[in-house]
Amino acid sequence: MGRWYYHRKATIEESCAVTIYKLNKWGMLIGCQSTMITWTSSMTGKKTTVSITVYITDDPHVRFVYSVTDRGGNKTDYDYEVSLLTTPCSFSGVRYWFCCRTCNRRMGVLYLAPGDAYFRCRHCNNLSYNSRNRSGVELFGHTWRQIDELRPQIKRWTWKGRPTRKVRKLHVLEGKVKILSGPIDARIEKLKARISK
Repeated sequence: MGRWYYHRKATIEESCAVTIYKLNKWGMLIGCQSTMITWTSSMTGKKTTVSITVYITDDPHVRFVYSVTDRGGNKTDYDYEVSLLTTPCSFSGVRYWFCCRTCNRRMGVLYLAPGDAYFRCRHCNNLSYNSRNRSGVELFGHTWRQIDELRPQIKRWTWKGRPTRKVRKLHVLEGKVKILSGPIDARIEKLKARISK
């Protein structure tokens, strides 16, 4: 029988992200605008700098210019364009979206995943979230911390004969702890059996 190994996916939190929302907030979705964006990885502390130029013309697109250094120390420069798609807004105007260069999906955010070469969507980069990568024990501890933070916040347990919103949330978290404690209790029993032999 084969052995199961835990494979951890790269996460969105580790990746460099470019969002249409931020480009719009910075006033870059008018004419031809350019900027430099710098990220610092929370895991490695490594800085990544990307030059972004937005062209809002007959063929709207975004030009990315940056360089990536691989594990061997080889530096590769990248210079490419990503198309922008538009959808009409309810009260005139248009909303801009990135067109993923791999799957051609309409996206609001593109990511440069660790070890990847191009800005692509979350699906093409096969990215996960930090919360999805937690083991059962980590999730158990996180849920207990949530319960400990929520209990002192509850001032009233019922309102008109029904539990309040915070009490309902507390019940959900307690149910989650009960479900998570099953596998943990089974592991503890197995360890006790091994030790007693």
